[in-house]
Amino acid sequence: MAAGRGRAGTHTTLTDAARPVAEALERYGRVSRGVITAGLGARTFSIKVVPITGGLRVTVVSKGSRQDLRVYGLSVERVRTILGGPAFASYLLNLPK
Repeated sequence: MAAGRGRAGTHTTLTDAARPVAEALERYGRVSRGVITAGLGARTFSIKVVPITGGLRVTVVSKGSRQDLRVYGLSVERVRTILGGPAFASYLLNLPK
């Protein structure tokens, strides 16, 4: 196996809508970039946060795609604080209670 292949965190593909979300969360925790699904007909940008075993699944939906991110080392409350700022005012934020 070539050096550097298969290491976590080396995948760099992000949708335009998910890029600022991932960059903001990476300052405080670990973000694993996940699957991109194309061809969605969403009208607004949205972020959905769901607790999973060992972390959080953050789904970012834009006008043409959806990207699932896995976030480790952050609580729902911390993500609420990070994504609740003015930089993400154009996103519809869906967080668990």
